[in-house]
Amino acid sequence: MSGYKGASGGVSDSAFYMWRALFALAHADEIVTDEEVRFMAEALEDVPFSDAQRAQLEQDAKNSQDIEAMFLKITDVKDQAAFFKFAHTLVHIDGDYGPEEQAAMLKLKELHVKLANIDELIGSMKMEFEEETHTPPFPAVPARPRFRDRLLSIRKAFLDDFED
Repeated sequence: MSGYKGASGGVSDSAFYMWRALFALAHADEIVTDEEVRFMAEALEDVPFSDAQRAQLEQDAKNSQDIEAMFLKITDVKDQAAFFKFAHTLVHIDGDYGPEEQAAMLKLKELHVKLANIDELIGSMKMEFEEETHTPPFPAVPARPRFRDRLLSIRKAFLDDFED
């Protein structure tokens, strides 16, 4: 993802607003479930936020924010992609993908398409393809993982980005 080290410690502004948008999304249906609280608590525990960032996110966990306003401040395409990856997990985490969450996701996806810098996306994809190693043409299809295993694997992949 974008420079995960912000100028004043913590994560970059883009990554910070990705997390603020995710925390806002947890409030989209006006019900914050135990699973959503756990998602936010694990992020606060595992992501190297600055003290100020952590304090703001703790407030965001308690009080709903404007999802669109937070999303518009995610400036890095990799952070935007990470947002949708985590958002998909978050809206399904409690087993109830309600109409409010669906509407919020649709609105954010439409906004993302309108504002996406296609040249930057293509450049980013090209660099990722160049960095990939050769994979067999027909990889083995793994057994379908349980939801918890998928969530933990996404979390692990995200945290691995911080070690770079």
